[in-house]
Amino acid sequence: MKGLHQSPCYTYIIAGGDRSVVAAQEAPEDNPARGQEELKRVCEGKKKVVFIGISCSLSAPFIAGQLDFCMKNLDVFLPVLVGFNPVSMARNDRIEGWNSTFRQVAEQMQNLHDSQRAFVLNPAVGPEGLCGSSRMKGGSATKILLETLFLVAHKASSKVEVTEKCLLEILRTYERAHKVTYSQSKKIAALVKQSATSLQKKGHLYLLGWGTLGLVGIMDAVECAPSYNADWRDVRGFINGGYHTLENQEGALTSLGPQFTISHEDFVKSVLPSVSETDTIVFLFTMDDEVTEVEKLVELVKEKTSNIHAICHATAGQYLPNSTKKMIPNPIVITWPILFLEYEGAFIQKFQRELSSKWILDTVTSGAHVLKGKVYRNFIVDFAICNSKHFQRAVSVLQRLSGHPETRCTETLLQSIYGEQTEQMRNTEMSQHIRAAMSRDKVLPAAIVSLLRNCPVAEARTRLESSESIRAAIESSLNVPGRKRVAESTESAGRSR
Repeated sequence: MKGLHQSPCYTYIIAGGDRSVVAAQEAPEDNPARGQEELKRVCEGKKKVVFIGISCSLSAPFIAGQLDFCMKNLDVFLPVLVGFNPVSMARNDRIEGWNSTFRQVAEQMQNLHDSQRAFVLNPAVGPEGLCGSSRMKGGSATKILLETLFLVAHKASSKVEVTEKCLLEILRTYERAHKVTYSQSKKIAALVKQSATSLQKKGHLYLLGWGTLGLVGIMDAVECAPSYNADWRDVRGFINGGYHTLENQEGALTSLGPQFTISHEDFVKSVLPSVSETDTIVFLFTMDDEVTEVEKLVELVKEKTSNIHAICHATAGQYLPNSTKKMIPNPIVITWPILFLEYEGAFIQKFQRELSSKWILDTVTSGAHVLKGKVYRNFIVDFAICNSKHFQRAVSVLQRLSGHPETRCTETLLQSIYGEQTEQMRNTEMSQHIRAAMSRDKVLPAAIVSLLRNCPVAEARTRLESSESIRAAIESSLNVPGRKRVAESTESAGRSR
């Protein structure tokens, strides 16, 4: 907007507030009333608001509450729902403490769509490679969709005619980004292998980025904790300038604890002293950044580990200095063509670099956790149960792998959470189960092995401890003589969720 000499008119709301940007906060996603309160606060006194609610799987109660509020105040709000399921597949479970389901809200939105009083943007992107991991395709599609819409809206606000051709031209720049990025597949695969080796040896993966690439690194690292039940220290992202570069609404959050330290200075002071050869460090930067600053940080890291990698973006005609090449032997250098689109060109180039980095990091962190044994087939079999969506997904995974009915799977999951099953636990609200699950380790893996072997949860936990990985424990449980391999017959169903 500043580039158009107009006042910025965007703001954001995220479930859990700014701390969710740098440290996983999944539980607030379950609170529709909180979503409404946040929206009212941000929009107080506004006469016209376009509200875009993003829930990739059409499931988050936080977003449902906001959309419901918008539909009750259509004189002020134009609500837009962005997700990647058909409305008929939106989550239809009861939302605790509320009077509607997400599907009911989505259906109301759909009914308003024809009159253009609300919009549902839910293009089909196909199932995720890892069942339920919407940070991958869903996250990328969200970024592509919104950036395209915003760039075209900016054109329209400058009295430029907006055509379908204009939209397609921008979308095709993302197609080119895909082609350019995956031309580096061999080097990306090598980085996946190295990162997996670090995690398997109980080492760490650190992502040190400049500018918005630093933010991409932070977001990717944060998602590993809930997605793979990883310790927050396993994969961490850092950005030059810390919160000053981040420009988040709430400012510096460093006082909240070490999990919220995100600057390069924080890394050097608090993390680098304990870095060892089991750790992998990835630098993310462009040739427009201060490369000498990158080299200074690489020099410090080289004293601790030789596992140093880089994702570097250049424009045609730019080359990585020989001094940098000597320090980082096999960098992933992605060279982009020069764009002559003036105002939009600068943004499109920035967006391409961000998305390219996201795709690479998604591949690296997902692939590393697959190799660590956190995935069986395309099911993530060890994710944190930290909101109602995750609880229901855990039950679904148990059903598909074991073939047992929902009631048996839910009961075994509760046994894995509480240790012993009681009537009181069965009748407790979901939120209490989730709070209890967050303080237990390997809740889902223990329940899976228990069901597959028809053994107590305590025995299942013992088997998990003695196994080389969670996947290995599941495979050996499926191979018990006489056991029907249910997972094979349900594989195709697993890919549709």
